Amino acid sequence: MMELTEKEIRKILSKTLPNLGLGEIESLLSVSSYSKIENKEIILKSGSISKKAFLIIKGAARGYIVNEDGVEKNIVLRSEGIFVADVWLIYKNEPQRYTFEAIGETHLLMIDVKKFEVLANTNQKIMNLYLNILKEAVLMLSYRVESMITMSNEERYLDLLKMNPQFLKSAYLKHVANYLGITPVSLSRIIHRVKKAQD
Repeated sequence: MMELTEKEIRKILSKTLPNLGLGEIESLLSVSSYSKIENKEIILKSGSISKKAFLIIKGAARGYIVNEDGVEKNIVLRSEGIFVADVWLIYKNEPQRYTFEAIGETHLLMIDVKKFEVLANTNQKIMNLYLNILKEAVLMLSYRVESMITMSNEERYLDLLKMNPQFLKSAYLKHVANYLGITPVSLSRIIHRVKKAQD
């Protein structure tokens, strides 16, 4: 896919953020920069101290940490229309913990968080967007903790499938399995059982 035009970006933003008017969209674009990111390309790297967030316009991304054994652990999986940031950097002023990487070709707006917050303090609609982003992040983290404690592997997969079927079409099974805390082989078995039950 080629890079998106400014007209295409504005059209996507109008659809993705329907509560924003044209003026607010222009304001958001004024504190953002558009990028087309290739598969497996790093979007934001752990250790960074630059306060950046991004909105996925097309594609998907994962956020991971590398444990003491050098194994990548997916903490975040996000798809189109979702704002993504490392909360430790944004709200605790600590170096970024997660590395964010594109899953497939991904188009995004990289947002300067400080400038975005200034905009939010001067525009009610952008403030509402800012608050909704925070709410979504809190709900997603709460859901992730609860699902890991209360659901079986298959229930977590089915729930993820229900919440975002488009995402699972574009994400690699190994990333989904890692996110769910299971092996790719176990995930393949679950998918096979689910398909068989639906036939």
